[in-house]
Amino acid sequence: MSRLVTILLGAIILIAAVVGLRSLMSGGETVARVQASTIPTLDKALPGTAEGHGGTVVFIRSRAAQRTLYLSLGGRSEAAIAPVAFGAPGKVASLPVEEGAIVAAGDLLCGLEGDGSNARVRQAEAVVARAREQHSSDQKRLADGWVSPARVRASRAELDEALAALDLARSAASERRAVAPFRGVFEKRNAALGQFVALGASCGTVVRLDPITFVAGASEKQALNIRTGSPARVRLPDGKEVPGQVEKLASVADPRTRNFEVKVAAPNKDNAIPVGRTAEIKINIGIGKAHKISPSLLKTDSQGRIGVFYLDVGGVVGFAPADIVDESEDALWVTGLPDDAQLVAEGQDHVVAGMRVTPVVREAGAAGGG
Repeated sequence: MSRLVTILLGAIILIAAVVGLRSLMSGGETVARVQASTIPTLDKALPGTAEGHGGTVVFIRSRAAQRTLYLSLGGRSEAAIAPVAFGAPGKVASLPVEEGAIVAAGDLLCGLEGDGSNARVRQAEAVVARAREQHSSDQKRLADGWVSPARVRASRAELDEALAALDLARSAASERRAVAPFRGVFEKRNAALGQFVALGASCGTVVRLDPITFVAGASEKQALNIRTGSPARVRLPDGKEVPGQVEKLASVADPRTRNFEVKVAAPNKDNAIPVGRTAEIKINIGIGKAHKISPSLLKTDSQGRIGVFYLDVGGVVGFAPADIVDESEDALWVTGLPDDAQLVAEGQDHVVAGMRVTPVVREAGAAGGG
């Protein structure tokens, strides 16, 4: 009897175990089935969120195009300014050039009263002429056998000595003449006729305006794209543009601004561009891809960055900081976007980054398209 009870209890336990095992297996079958309709794409919101949260928003399809890219910097015009000083003390006797006149390199700006230096130059020139004639004669006579080689060497030494004396005489005379160091404008005169001046006293200043130099500051990121010798365009406040070329890119950043100094040289015929004129400097940084957009599409985000709103994955509005690489009368060329992008069209100022919307995408050609 007890054996029968044991068998029955074992059977009950076995049945209970089988039922419990099946229950556990059916309860653990929790693999989720993913449907295509729940995967977020550019035109569908994220699953579990209410579509059309930001309403319907119109987007314009834009495709990047290959073109020349420009880096735009704000700068100002500068010029080489050279002080002109007297090389000797004396009395000012000559001021042949008026302020504001265009001068060539070597033109006399201020002259001192004569001290015999000009006469000594003429004397030295006469000595050189005689020595040169004698040396030439000795060379011919050596060929005919009338003089020895020693005589020719001696006449050559006399000529060299006379030339050295002429150089000294001319140097002494030049010290009494303050001349222009290069072609430019005699900007300011500091000497007066009859004035007694000391050695090193100022005659005036000369400014070189052609070519004129435009100076700007480039950030570390911008400086990486600039090369010495690269072509550039300089736009003046009146809208006029002049061609230029990168003359210098500093190797060391300014410790105060952390910017690298950039200098662009541009022709300045007739000295029409003065010193201190502000300008927009556009430096050619090579070929790349950019989007053509309407200027009205540029917005600022919550961080104050300038950029463009575009359609991101899941029907969410994204924001891309944009760099302006060129412009025309009615459009801008910008980088920073994907090659193919859907941009928020004009007139939808309620759109902000992170907003989920119901997108309506149109092809380029509508307002705001590229």
